[in-house]
Amino acid sequence: MNPARGPIADFGDDKLVSAFGGPVDLMNVLVESLRRAGWAPALVFAAHMILWRGVGAYEAFPPLDTPMHLLGGLAIAFFLWTAYSIAARSGALGQPNSTAIAALTLTSTVASAVLWEFAEYLSDRYLGTNTQKGLEDTLLDLLLGLVGGAIFVGAAWIRRKRNQGG
Repeated sequence: MNPARGPIADFGDDKLVSAFGGPVDLMNVLVESLRRAGWAPALVFAAHMILWRGVGAYEAFPPLDTPMHLLGGLAIAFFLWTAYSIAARSGALGQPNSTAIAALTLTSTVASAVLWEFAEYLSDRYLGTNTQKGLEDTLLDLLLGLVGGAIFVGAAWIRRKRNQGG
């Protein structure tokens, strides 16, 4: 390992050379992650678009926003957990334990929720939509994304610990 480069080094083409092994094909990691778990956030997003633009369900029944943000947190956490696990097996992340994967997944899920809220803000500001109803709504949406992610991460972490025998 070249200490100046840290634990992950040498980006060239679509290969990553890990300090813990040989080359890692990042495209294979991405494709496998999307194949195994990309359906979950795509399904939640498709449902959101149909409910929002297709049938106007959020205007007719505003509390529908609550379970959708919770489901969004669950779905993105499922995708991220899967992607980090595949990356770890390929050597791209070294050899993180399940606690490290849980921490990466939860923090990335929260970051995803923040980015979603930024997108809602930009949509309201520049496209004239009315998705954000105020600070309380935005903070509740962020909390629900976090809770959805925490539910998934907690369940996945317990399952992995049981499967590892401790």
